[in-house]
Amino acid sequence: MPANRARLLSALMAEASLVLAVRDRPAGGTGPGGDVHDAVLGPDGPRLVVADVKGHGPVAAPLAAAFLAAFRDIAAVEDDPVRLARALDVRLGPRMGEEDFVTLLVADFGPDEVRLVNCGHPPPLRIGHRITPLAPPHPSPPLGLGPRPRVQRVGLLADQRLLFHTDGLTEARAADGTHFPLDRHALAALRAPTPDQALDQLLDLLRQHTEGTVPADDLTVVLVQSAPAAG
Repeated sequence: MPANRARLLSALMAEASLVLAVRDRPAGGTGPGGDVHDAVLGPDGPRLVVADVKGHGPVAAPLAAAFLAAFRDIAAVEDDPVRLARALDVRLGPRMGEEDFVTLLVADFGPDEVRLVNCGHPPPLRIGHRITPLAPPHPSPPLGLGPRPRVQRVGLLADQRLLFHTDGLTEARAADGTHFPLDRHALAALRAPTPDQALDQLLDLLRQHTEGTVPADDLTVVLVQSAPAAG
């Protein structure tokens, strides 16, 4: 992600006393891909989105760009995350073929709480004394496949973090075919002193797991925590 865009996202989240770190990597290591992440200041506070277009790399990039443009048009003025998901589905419909889809995760941040809308996306992970996947109680298909979005409310304590990611993390494979494990090593990495250090350590573990091979899928990881109290 360009440095100026990273600074903009961090400044926006800081308005709600949140700290954010992002790492993204397209399939093949270069060029545009099918993952999308962005944040806007919505009617009720910061709103984060992470999405993943079917496919990866340059083939998925045009639909990813269309999604990002639609999100930026709608997200700052639509206060309801469910209506936002439905509006994005309608806007993208003409751009998608019969087999296309976009997984979507919207997070609206409020005091001590996050409102999530998940349409077929890997659930975020709450990082505390353990890694807890926040699977939606009412799963929805992705955009393009008849989504049925619903709001999921989750708490976020001062000593907890939320990791948002695409399947490029959990589906990364070692030479023997095993997926990247969310084990005690991943937990230790994600509890590093700062979110930036945490993501750097997590991606070091990922590179070790895949033995440094060229990534076969796009990858996005976003780590959010409450800002430390002043003084």
